[in-house]
Amino acid sequence: MDLTDLERDFLRKLLGESWVSPPTFDHEIVARLVELGLVETEPLPSGDIEYRITDAGRAAATA
Repeated sequence: MDLTDLERDFLRKLLGESWVSPPTFDHEIVARLVELGLVETEPLPSGDIEYRITDAGRAAATA
């Protein structure tokens, strides 16, 4: 799978723990990772979004 450097870096950062977006984060930057099933999201009551890596994302991050 061809990932951009930004996508690969984002996946690698998620290897350690989930990440909660700040209010100004542009979610379109990583939308493809969600569409590909490499990352899953969960909306939080605060309006932020939590990003978690999937098993497929772990495999892609370490490939």
